[in-house]
Amino acid sequence: MVTLNYTWDKAEKPVPPTELNRPVLEDKRLNEVAVFIADFWEKNRFGPTLREIQSEVGISSLTTVRTDIDRLAEDGWVTFIPKQARTLVPTDRLLGRA
Repeated sequence: MVTLNYTWDKAEKPVPPTELNRPVLEDKRLNEVAVFIADFWEKNRFGPTLREIQSEVGISSLTTVRTDIDRLAEDGWVTFIPKQARTLVPTDRLLGRA
């Protein structure tokens, strides 16, 4: 539940709960990929393409992006339908809702 401070001289901006509850993965690059997927999905309500992930995170190879997504899927952080565009979806676990 988001609470607001109603004082006139001090206005506190509430922090969205998803930022507070989002897990942090041990692998730095994998964490960046996971956070980008979750943020992109929350903003657009559809998944990013492999090229968008590659560009945002700064990965040089699409094969590395595919490998990272496979690892995230195996660990239960994301789901997707193979060979279909924009089906990459973060799970509730990644969004911090589980």
